[in-house]
Amino acid sequence: RDDKFVAERALVVLNRVKKLESMGYTFEGADASVELMILHSTQGYCPPFQVLDYTAQVYDTNVDSASRVMSKMENHGSVHGNSGEEAHGMSPPSGLTRATVNIRVLDDPDHDDFLDRLEVSEGEGPVDALANALKKALVPSHPELSNLQLVDYKVRILDPESATRAATRVMIEFKDVESNEKWTTVSVDRNIISASLNALVDGFEYALKETVASCAIDDLFDDDFEGYHM
Repeated sequence: RDDKFVAERALVVLNRVKKLESMGYTFEGADASVELMILHSTQGYCPPFQVLDYTAQVYDTNVDSASRVMSKMENHGSVHGNSGEEAHGMSPPSGLTRATVNIRVLDDPDHDDFLDRLEVSEGEGPVDALANALKKALVPSHPELSNLQLVDYKVRILDPESATRAATRVMIEFKDVESNEKWTTVSVDRNIISASLNALVDGFEYALKETVASCAIDDLFDDDFEGYHM
């Protein structure tokens, strides 16, 4: 009976992988996402957290073209100034990016206790801000995530003929600075922010996979995990 169950779950995962690959996913080099799919197909597995909602906002008044930016730099003496330090010290102003993440987190794995937590953080762009906000929301319940770093971020356009409606594949590499373990996650979406957030969520969840208990947040994660990162 156990062998039959394992075979059935393996078939579910295989079909899931085929479906996602037809959408543009590639799991080569993204073993963490594959392992999470297997875990999500396992009865009794409980994701350590769930993103309830999120926002990412960019405030930027710098809409100058490159030529106008260079003109401003020259007027400030940063290009033709006497000091090399001045030339390198001046950079075009960047906008403020702020992200809000609202999560439901497994606060006490031994007692299946969940709580909702909302955090706000800023960053160098929306993906960085989302990563900072997600980490800020999770660390109080899972301090081990303080050791987590994002070390690589790759984006590929899958159907360039669709122009701004194109599907994007995002791959993010993570590192635990204490153990030096690295892992990579992948996600695909026509919204690059959504694709990035899903890959971030996978990366943080993978870091916590050894700490979760048998439980269930809600029906979102059912046996055939239909709600998992579509």
